Formats: sequence, structure tokens, C-alpha cells
Amino acid sequence: MNYFSCLLVGDWGTGKTTAASTAPGPILYLDTDNKLHKMVNLRSKIDSGHLIQWAITEPLSTMGLKRLATADMKPGKKMTVQRPLGYMNLVEKIEKLVEDNCIVDYKGKRVKVNTVVLDSYTTMDEHIRRLLMAVNGTATMTRPLYGALLSNYEEVNNTLLRLPANVIFICHEKAMKDELTGKITYAPLINGQMAGKIGKDFEEVYYMQKTIRGDTATYEMNTIGDSMRSCRTSRVLPKMVEADFSKIYGG
Repeated sequence: MNYFSCLLVGDWGTGKTTAASTAPGPILYLDTDNKLHKMVNLRSKIDSGHLIQWAITEPLSTMGLKRLATADMKPGKKMTVQRPLGYMNLVEKIEKLVEDNCIVDYKGKRVKVNTVVLDSYTTMDEHIRRLLMAVNGTATMTRPLYGALLSNYEEVNNTLLRLPANVIFICHEKAMKDELTGKITYAPLINGQMAGKIGKDFEEVYYMQKTIRGDTATYEMNTIGDSMRSCRTSRVLPKMVEADFSKIYGG
């Protein structure tokens, strides 16, 4: 079977999670944002089993707000904290998918998942960085840790994209302004070098765009890109398509 992979980028509120829910099901969400169960518009799909949530519920940090607010954050400053568990929980879930070939336990049945959604890569990035800092006893990210961060990104990408399923990575976007020309461009909101190269791993890279007219919002995916966004598609698609994967790949 030919599975597809897609990097779906956009600002918050542009419909990324909802768009991913239209991919071929059952769909498993590796929900690092821990929000799928709160989305009223997707409740019927969750109740029917079309969407399955594996949530990451652990906090980003074990420091606590008071200690974080008063900590010495000089670059390279040593700090001892308990290791946060969020990223390791995600890793265990990913390894379980690999081991079981995307067959999961759901309400007493063994279900073959047809699409895996990582929602979101941006929040996974936050979990990895907090773990790396805790393991290495630093208060902030140092240059060597960015190398380790990139290695973790690459391993996650390679592992998930080899699964026997469609794979969608959801990523928030960041705006960047060229100080010389004033030109604004958009890129995935990821720390380090991965922000500039993640698109190479996917045959489809779409940017979500929301248009509001009066009281109505229209959600579309940019498949080709423009002067501000780098997109791509391996299919014959118009530049802007409805944010519905079922109309591109079937239900």
C-alpha cells in the first residue's frame, strides 16, 4: 500500500488538527498538545473511534514556577532538576507503534491505524529541550545540546516516517523579518537547524491559511507556496485546496 506523508504548518487557530482528522482512518494522534479530547468539533469522530488519542500529559518541567522564575539563567549555568517524563513517554508510544506495526488496542479490540498524526512537533520540541537540559544539568540550551537536539529530531522523523501508515506532522509557524529588506517569511516553529530542513523528509508540505469574511471562516491548505512560504506537493493540485485530506487521498 502506498502511504503518504505530509508536513502541515500554520499559525494557531488555522485548523491544522481538524484538517488532519479528515485523513484516512482510523487516525492515531500522538497528542503532545494534549487537546484533542477538548475539541468539541471532533467529539463525534472521537466517540466513533475514527480518532484515537494517545496524549502526553506530563508537564514540561519539574522545576516549578517559583524556582524557574528565580533561577540563575546564565549560559552554561549548572542546575540539578528531576528529569521530566513527557518526551520519554512519547518515545515509548512511538516504539510501541513500530513494534506492533501500527496495530493498537482500542476499547478491547486490536485496530490497524491507517494514519498517525504527531500534534504537534512544536510541543515535542519543547519536551525534548527540557529533557536535554535536565539530563545535562544546565539551566539553558548550550551549543552542544543543539547538536543532540537535532539528532533526536532526525531519529523521530526517520522512525515515524517508516511506519506502515500515512503520517502527518503538525507544526506551528513562526514569522521572520529580513532586517535589510523588510521581507517577511514563514517557517516551521522549531528550534535549531531542523526548522530549515524538515520539509525534505515529506513529499507533501502544506501551509494552513484561514480567511474570515464577516462571521464565516474558510480553512484552506496552500500546496504550492508563495514568496513567503515554502510548500510542495507531488500531486497535481491547485495552489489552494479545501482543508480536507479525504478529497485528496480518499477517506
